[in-house]
Amino acid sequence: MMSSSHPVSLRFSSFKRMACLLVACTFAACAAPTEDNPDAGIDPLESINRVIHGFNEVVDTILLEPVARVYTSIVPEFGRERVHNALTNLKMPVVFANSALQGDPGNTFSSLWSFLLNSTLGIGGLFDFAGANTSLVVRKEDFGQTLGSWGVGPGPYIVLPIIGSSSLRDTFGLAADIFSDPFNYADDDVVITRTILTAIDVRAGTLEITDEVYRTSLDPYATFRSLYLQKREAEVNNTDTKGRKSKKSYRR
Repeated sequence: MMSSSHPVSLRFSSFKRMACLLVACTFAACAAPTEDNPDAGIDPLESINRVIHGFNEVVDTILLEPVARVYTSIVPEFGRERVHNALTNLKMPVVFANSALQGDPGNTFSSLWSFLLNSTLGIGGLFDFAGANTSLVVRKEDFGQTLGSWGVGPGPYIVLPIIGSSSLRDTFGLAADIFSDPFNYADDDVVITRTILTAIDVRAGTLEITDEVYRTSLDPYATFRSLYLQKREAEVNNTDTKGRKSKKSYRR
């Protein structure tokens, strides 16, 4: 663990390298030759994306999925909810910043007060006090959505190592969110613990979806691509996947 005397920039160097790697992977993928295929308009990088998707499946099969299944089997639902609530609360500063950048006063207000209430009365975000006791509704917002609200299209579909489905716009958005998240400037041990818990929480929350895809789809890659692009378009437009105005709160 790094000493507190080290400058913040040194503690954050690992996240700067991660963000730079994301951008580098994006440019490398965009420079790759394309092949004629029916989805060339949305997935001109399909050949390289499928290779990365295959790599991610191996990592998921060996590590992420087993850990998530053990987590859901030994940690009671009450405990998993506390972890999910705390992790969601830590994302509120990024949600607040992107809501403000999008000129959305409602979500800016809700995300700010949700963070303040849950961080205090919710005991560090372990309990969703704001959701249970107020009418505050917070939508998930990130810089990829902010770019989309400014008229930036998604660009080509991209599969990132470990992270999975993304797009050119969302890859840059992810890098911006990593830099702008104030909790990424905490001590390295805190950042690493949060990253590991987030990976487990996210994977545990998608077990049913991935099980269904692999059980029913003839081409899981194409299914995951379709699901991701529909989900992101809905999130940018603040609608559900059927185009209806969404009132869904940023809580599972």
